[in-house]
Amino acid sequence: MPDSSQDFEKQGGSSVSSASAERIKQLARNSKVCGLSGDPSLPETLRDLIHEADQSKRLLSDEEIQECCDWSGLEAAPLTALQRQVSDLVDQARADLLSEQPQLVQPGGKLFPQDRADACWRDCFHFLRVSIYGTALRKSDVTDSEGMQCLAELYALLDVPVPGLLLALDRLRLHSVASYSRLGAGANAEALGDALSHLGNMIRKEMKRHDGSQRESSEADIK
Repeated sequence: MPDSSQDFEKQGGSSVSSASAERIKQLARNSKVCGLSGDPSLPETLRDLIHEADQSKRLLSDEEIQECCDWSGLEAAPLTALQRQVSDLVDQARADLLSEQPQLVQPGGKLFPQDRADACWRDCFHFLRVSIYGTALRKSDVTDSEGMQCLAELYALLDVPVPGLLLALDRLRLHSVASYSRLGAGANAEALGDALSHLGNMIRKEMKRHDGSQRESSEADIK
């Protein structure tokens, strides 16, 4: 996590120095969105369950959702049904972003060529995947702090269009909450929205932190 590191690096490898390329590889190894497997308030069995699913970059099985929901008290059926809509939800968020910012995928845009765009959509999938983990456990704070710092630096090095990504993430939140509600989640639909909002806020926070540290470093060099 994230998938963007692989495709962005492949297409942009000729434009980065060897030192930057090594740093990208290091950051790709250390970038981590999901922090739930380290949450001490969760039973060890559920931490292990989340760890295995996250390592495999996959959605939870129906049985795993049920196990998480048995512990959290959440109704499992609506969340299980929502998982079957994940690809469609990501497609809706992609369509919204490209409707508002079509230049991103045009020649010269930051999601051109196709590999860069595909990496962005896959990252959206992973953000929703991790948020669903959190929802099943009634946890909105789903992120890993150090892993998110690495992700912010990685995004900066790869010139990921973060404002566009955050717009897609916000649209993904709106579509996902609406679908989850229609599936019978009731008030629990907001728990999914809270997890996605937390994720977006953490990306903003860590990008701001990274940009600030870069400016301080540049100013120190000038002095």
